[in-house]
Amino acid sequence: MAAYMWQKVSFAIWQTLLISLVWTMTQCKEEMSITFPDDIITPYVEQGYHGSPHSHRHTRDCQNAKYGNVTHQTQPSYNHPNNSNAKVTLPIVTVKRFFDDFSNRVSPGHIAYINNPLRTFSVLEPFEVGGCDSKRRATVEESSEQRKCLVATNAGYFNTHTGECYGNIVSDGRLVSNSNGIQNAHFGIRKNGTLVFGYLTEEDVLDTENPFVQLIGGVGWILRDGEVYLEESMKAECTDTEETGSINKFFSVISARTALASDREGRLMIAQVDGQTTVRGVTLDEFAQFLLKHGAVNAINLDGGGSATFVINGTVANYPSDHCSDPAFRCARQVSTVVCVHKADCSPPDCNSHGQCVLGECQCRGNWRGPGCEVLQCGARNCSHHGICTEDGCKCFAGYQFPYCSQLCGPGTYGNGCHSECLCEHGGDCDPLTGDCTCMPGYTGQYCDEICPYGFYGPGCREQCNCGDTSCACHHITGLCNISYMYNDTAYANLLQAGQCLANSVISEQHLVPYISLWENPYVIACIVLLTVLITSLMCNIALLCFRCTCKCSTRPMNCNSPMRSNKVAYHPVNLFQAFEDEDSSSL
Repeated sequence: MAAYMWQKVSFAIWQTLLISLVWTMTQCKEEMSITFPDDIITPYVEQGYHGSPHSHRHTRDCQNAKYGNVTHQTQPSYNHPNNSNAKVTLPIVTVKRFFDDFSNRVSPGHIAYINNPLRTFSVLEPFEVGGCDSKRRATVEESSEQRKCLVATNAGYFNTHTGECYGNIVSDGRLVSNSNGIQNAHFGIRKNGTLVFGYLTEEDVLDTENPFVQLIGGVGWILRDGEVYLEESMKAECTDTEETGSINKFFSVISARTALASDREGRLMIAQVDGQTTVRGVTLDEFAQFLLKHGAVNAINLDGGGSATFVINGTVANYPSDHCSDPAFRCARQVSTVVCVHKADCSPPDCNSHGQCVLGECQCRGNWRGPGCEVLQCGARNCSHHGICTEDGCKCFAGYQFPYCSQLCGPGTYGNGCHSECLCEHGGDCDPLTGDCTCMPGYTGQYCDEICPYGFYGPGCREQCNCGDTSCACHHITGLCNISYMYNDTAYANLLQAGQCLANSVISEQHLVPYISLWENPYVIACIVLLTVLITSLMCNIALLCFRCTCKCSTRPMNCNSPMRSNKVAYHPVNLFQAFEDEDSSSL
């Protein structure tokens, strides 16, 4: 029984091992189907490290005295001296193809001239962000998809066994790898647009005042300020046991080469020469002369050999040297870091979702403004502090008019957008915010549809009529007394009539005697008239009597009695008072 169980266990173990072997072979086959890395060129013997073991002081002491203590070369980039927001000029990149004779060896290649390196050039990790941490490898085609590169080529060195990225690496302002001061040639772009070539201290790499936004390491400083710098570079980057060993061979062997360079105007250059190690291609010295011929003044050497791949718009444009699984064809190698020329970035890249990035500038929609379309700005006054600026324009507060919220609602309107119609009557104004009515003098009520209460007039009906004893009523607008019927104001006249009717009803019901002034009593007036007539009549009679008496008592009787003389009748003067006395005596 035990033997049987042991057989089953042994069979299961062998089955597991067989499955693992098949899976491993499948994985190897898939990787081999892409490329067979048979053209490897490296300056250092694989001993578990990469780069020069020398200190920065050694590098500084070995350089020409004319350079002083500065171990790197700087220059402003084209079109971007100290201005990271300068406009991008077209073309972004110009690619030239060549088929040159190098010491009787004809080799094809490409040179790309980049006009705005600060904003259109990036160092990319293999395949994706974090590719160096995961030690991933990818073809240049695959890695270039990260930024939709117009032009891309392989860049830094890497461990062909583990995939580890070598050298200092900064990608779009993010420190990917710090090599702790390794003294290999580097190229970088600082935040202010300065191009940097050469050997850097760890402090240079980690500088925060003017930090690197792009940085990549190579092996071999080819050109320094217009001069070939290969001899000094070999002294700085070799090891003690390799002064005449592998690094010397690395510099002098013919192979495919890749370099980053710059011309006098500060344009960045990506140069790539096709080849195959020891078969075709160029030495670094030949490469240096070629770069000088095409205007380069500073240059460093990047990974070459079978890694050399030049991609234009996502398609391999050169002739890689590595064999595919089918030896009849050549395949692009899976490499480490990549340098990429792309369309200029906007900040932020999506323009805050308020616009479109065009040549590195945000073309903002609607009323969005600012470099990143981050600010809403509606006109010069920005809604005059009486509204909220939106993408479609000012959204005015209640009481203010579109489009700039600088004016109150017009007559007859109020509220949000001035769309509500005022209900005020008799010429009343409404508040543009709330619609509350401000009535004309003489009117009151929510909508100015009522006249002032009886006995009041004027603005707000606050004035009290002052008509004395003659009348309690006055005009509701002017305050004038007893002139209601002078105006064609039917409503007010009706109100007065109604008031009089009500007063008469109260007087009748309560048997009240209304107060009537003396001059309003008709009897008094009649008596006064009669008395006046009697007094006038009396005065006339008295005047007539006096006249007659005067004539009789005159000293000229002839004048008074002249009519009697004509009839020859004699009249004697009579004493009137005596006659009365005689009459009285006879009666007695």
